[in-house]
Amino acid sequence: MKYNFLKISLLSIVCGCLAMSCGAKDENAATPVSTTSSAVVPSAAGSELRIGIVNMDSINNGFQMVADIQRELASTEEKLTKDIQDQGNRWQKDYDNYLQVGATMTLTEQHRKEDELTRRQQELANLQQTYANQIVSLQAQRLQEVTDYILAYIEEYNQDGRFSLILSSGNMSGVLYRASTMDITGDILTGLNQKYAAEKAKK
Repeated sequence: MKYNFLKISLLSIVCGCLAMSCGAKDENAATPVSTTSSAVVPSAAGSELRIGIVNMDSINNGFQMVADIQRELASTEEKLTKDIQDQGNRWQKDYDNYLQVGATMTLTEQHRKEDELTRRQQELANLQQTYANQIVSLQAQRLQEVTDYILAYIEEYNQDGRFSLILSSGNMSGVLYRASTMDITGDILTGLNQKYAAEKAKK
């Protein structure tokens, strides 16, 4: 299973958070000159408002951290699924064996074996639900890590104040139109991968 969870979850988080983390600067402050293409519009006070756009679909598809997390989640799910299957196969084998030899057992032995099989079957169902909850929890945890990482990098990227506002775009965003000069996705994606690769190499 490929976990393209950023396409929906991350967009909904980032769309609201980017504007806050990189919010509009004081309207009386001078706007720095940007070396990156962006849209410049006059603000109510007459000063320039520089807006940058980040396409989160491109971030989702191109950020190496996302790919690493997708592999991690798939591997974890595969291991948990195999454990459930192995335990289920053992239960089925014991159940089939009981059907074959049950008639030779005493009534007390039959009741004891049936109670055991019933208990194990319920434990297996509970374990399956536990594993499913673990996957959901891990996915949410890793999603938050990616979200925090991206937001922190965008704040770092904009530390010189070149943009007054940075918005997200993509198939699930609320941005209906953007000029190509506003798109800073390439800079963000390149920087994210460079930073992530450097940190990963140190581990």
